[in-house]
Amino acid sequence: MSTYTTSSAILMPLDRDPGLLPPLEMDGYLTGLLVTPHLDSSDWVMGLWREPPASNDPARIEQALRQALAHRRKIEASFAKGWPGFMPGYCEPGQRADHDMVRIWVKGFWTAMKLAPSYWSAIAEDHRTATFVALLAGFMEVSEPFEERDDADEIRDQHATLLPRALLGMRKLALMREDKKATLQAMETGKARRNDPCPCGSGKKYKRCCAAL
Repeated sequence: MSTYTTSSAILMPLDRDPGLLPPLEMDGYLTGLLVTPHLDSSDWVMGLWREPPASNDPARIEQALRQALAHRRKIEASFAKGWPGFMPGYCEPGQRADHDMVRIWVKGFWTAMKLAPSYWSAIAEDHRTATFVALLAGFMEVSEPFEERDDADEIRDQHATLLPRALLGMRKLALMREDKKATLQAMETGKARRNDPCPCGSGKKYKRCCAAL
């Protein structure tokens, strides 16, 4: 069995709630939320949890949500850098992607996709965007064993390398669907000015928000 360590791109607090999704899976889930338009917080908040806390423990819930949302903002800031600045959590600069790490990341991403099945079905059926879903397919869990091609791992290497650029494209598509012009413009120019609204959508100036991360 392959072993792995959490990517250096995912920095989690030491007091991270153990009931939340594992860090790499959480990174995939939060990334999936950011490329799926028109999701309300009520749609996805319970998906942050592997083991939801008791409803009578509001302090624990609030702290865990704060941690998850802080990481989501980091992903938003990474998206705002465009290519080649953006890296999903499974990436380590200059290294070949570990397939087991990508699978865990994709597991979280797939959980986010299931929140909007009609949107992702349309993405998979449109020839302009179907390739994106194909990049994920080789890393998804399957219920039945099957015989793989001899070059399956080489194809996974290629897909893991292509996935970050494809995610940027899906993020732009989601922003267009939500008509978030300022955030989209920041992505297309590759940067936001210090006094511009932060691309993460917090409402704060960039210099007081993601630029300070």
